[in-house]
Amino acid sequence: MATLLDALDAAVNHHMAGRTDAAERHYRLILGADPAQPDALHLFGVLRAQTGAPALAVVAITRSLRARPAAAQPWAHLGAALRAAERLEDAETALRRALALDPASADALDALGATLHGLARYPQARGWLLRADALRPGHAETLLNLGTVLRDQRHFAEAELCFDRVLTAQPTHAGAQLARAVGRLVRGDLRVGWEGFEHRWRRFSTPPWAGEPLNGATILLHMEQGFGDAMQFVRYAPLVAQAGGRVVIEASPALFRLFQASFDPSIQVLVRGPEPPPHDRHCPLMSLPRAFATDLSSIPAAIPYLAPERGDRNRWRDQLATGPEGLRVGLVWAGNPRHRNDRNRSLPVTALRPLLGIPGVRFFNLQAGEARGELSALAPGSFEDPMERVRDFADTGAILANLDMLISVDTAIVHLAGAMGVPAWLLLPYAPDWRWLLDRADSPWYPSLRLFRQPRPGDWATMIGTVTAVLKALARQTTPRQTANPA
Repeated sequence: MATLLDALDAAVNHHMAGRTDAAERHYRLILGADPAQPDALHLFGVLRAQTGAPALAVVAITRSLRARPAAAQPWAHLGAALRAAERLEDAETALRRALALDPASADALDALGATLHGLARYPQARGWLLRADALRPGHAETLLNLGTVLRDQRHFAEAELCFDRVLTAQPTHAGAQLARAVGRLVRGDLRVGWEGFEHRWRRFSTPPWAGEPLNGATILLHMEQGFGDAMQFVRYAPLVAQAGGRVVIEASPALFRLFQASFDPSIQVLVRGPEPPPHDRHCPLMSLPRAFATDLSSIPAAIPYLAPERGDRNRWRDQLATGPEGLRVGLVWAGNPRHRNDRNRSLPVTALRPLLGIPGVRFFNLQAGEARGELSALAPGSFEDPMERVRDFADTGAILANLDMLISVDTAIVHLAGAMGVPAWLLLPYAPDWRWLLDRADSPWYPSLRLFRQPRPGDWATMIGTVTAVLKALARQTTPRQTANPA
């Protein structure tokens, strides 16, 4: 027993000192000797959560609770791990159990508030986070979570006070800088927002570019976030070339053919590899608006700036030519499930049911990923599905070029449609991503977009009702082109 207790003390000391490898070794030694040791299971689970393995954390902490079901702190940590694993309803249950056992658990209060925020239950989230803040005033994570809830409730002044409290104590706190920047960006205060947005992670150690003359230097423009982000901000590449440098764009394989077809050959497009290509300066694509001091009046909006090759457009035109006449409409209802806000930006496929029976509309399932098959279960035979033949975004763009419009949630294909000038209706949650701003039906980034917004958090039904009515009216008054967006 003394040996196990000594090993547990050593594991905890390593854990607290940040020596994760050594802590893991000691926890495993203990559990090898006593697989049900509750403290080791609990703390090993905490370690797994801290090192980015929340699903494994859930397993370990759940095992610890079988031995000690009345221990409040493991329930709090289980809830936090479930939240990190995107199991928000289960997280709420665990955290309420923790608070029933210990109403003064600041960790549980904070995690419950953040969980309810993820469920778009903003007033409740705010209440729990205020209780956590009262228990431990000035705690950075609690203030950041509270400020984010207030921001999404559009209480921007109160939100900034929370972020400022964090930054007063920790001026370089990246999370608070980014959260405050997003609040500025979504209100259209772009120039101030871009400065805080620079606290994102970067890949390269070469000198960053901030808009100065390049004088013949090679500049690498590189992806650092999602496909949609890359498509939105690659519009700046020709402007960078005008600054006097040799421009190299590093793209993912899914975007390579599309970017290569869209830009002058003087702009080199490469597939992203394990090491960056030779370059003198670099700039993440999402930092280009800052480099050009972009505000709402100066967004480069020369559309289209992305276009698939003529051969691809013609090939897809021929493949889509057969079938009934009607307004050709692409449908996308879900984004990447690993996106941090996917629960709120994606809608259940059943919400689309009112759309599918509109006369004079020919629907195309353009959904990618695991959700693609959901439409078949909902409405078999009411749509066409070309996605099994799609290789990359160049193919998706060629399909869009042959449709009349797209209806989609906030995911990458919306950026593709906008960059090509294809009409698109964007379905937005109540608290939208910053780039869509607030309370407007258009986008200064993409003139071909029309924005539909939830009137209340989680209210997709009202929005879809509006979209259905507008689409019915459009179908009645529109004579679809025999070939949309001809080559």
